[in-house]
Amino acid sequence: MGKKRDIRNIEAIATEFDMVGDERRKFGDYIEECKLEGERGSGAKGDFTYGELREKAREFQEERR
Repeated sequence: MGKKRDIRNIEAIATEFDMVGDERRKFGDYIEECKLEGERGSGAKGDFTYGELREKAREFQEERR
């Protein structure tokens, strides 16, 4: 079975934003924390769309500076 679309999208965004190793893992954790805090995307089942994930990646990188 292939990876779920949301995981593939997170991996693609991480690559696009030059996130590797620990930073990529922390980005995935950041997305999960956002969901736990009640944030929902406009995708199926509340998943973040690719565009929304790009915005979250910008937020994530800004917070880490």
